[in-house]
Amino acid sequence: MNKHYSDLLKAHKLYIRNESRWKFYDEYMKNKDSKAWFMSEEIPLKEALFLFGFINSWEPEFQGDLATFLRIYKSIFKLIKKIEHETIIEIDFNDNEIKKTISIIFDKIIECPKRKKSRKKKCRHEYTAASKILHVILPDLFVMWDKRIRKAIVGGERNGKCCAFKFLPKMQEEIKEYLESFIKENGGDYKSAAFQISKKANNYTLPKLIDEYNYVRYTKGISLSELRSVSL
Repeated sequence: MNKHYSDLLKAHKLYIRNESRWKFYDEYMKNKDSKAWFMSEEIPLKEALFLFGFINSWEPEFQGDLATFLRIYKSIFKLIKKIEHETIIEIDFNDNEIKKTISIIFDKIIECPKRKKSRKKKCRHEYTAASKILHVILPDLFVMWDKRIRKAIVGGERNGKCCAFKFLPKMQEEIKEYLESFIKENGGDYKSAAFQISKKANNYTLPKLIDEYNYVRYTKGISLSELRSVSL
């Protein structure tokens, strides 16, 4: 079935109706200091604590260590700055350097959990939480995922290479299809279409809206026909 931008709006409505944790996201996004993440490699402790509090409220299994995360962020700050102004619509995924940058950033972030006391035990990697952390830092670029979403869209892979070379390019492709359906009916271009769709959905970014669509469809298992039966 062809993609239509109303699918994103209907998924958003279902998400708000059925997922109470949306309030945690809204509260965090309204109150975080977005500029703090790009001004210096030394993230204000208050902002970092705020981030980890949000991730813990939204991802109960999260085992991140704040001190480790701050050290990691410092090491990738220059790479983060390279993609500071990129969006999922405009980023050039034909550029291998951009994809490599994203891959490195992602693989570093997943290594933020506490170290195991026993060397025999492997340190847990935060594949899902990393996507959430990167999304809230760069909400116009990163699309979140979880195990079921990954499996449905890219199979069993879950590392930075998969995120940068497969998942995000696929999300860009799908987002552009939704935008094109809007443009076909209403005119304009990608930028104006993205603005209008976002405006209809509480000003959520396109990466957040397609995440909600993925969550409703793949994490919750709601069929496309059931989704499209939702009234707006």
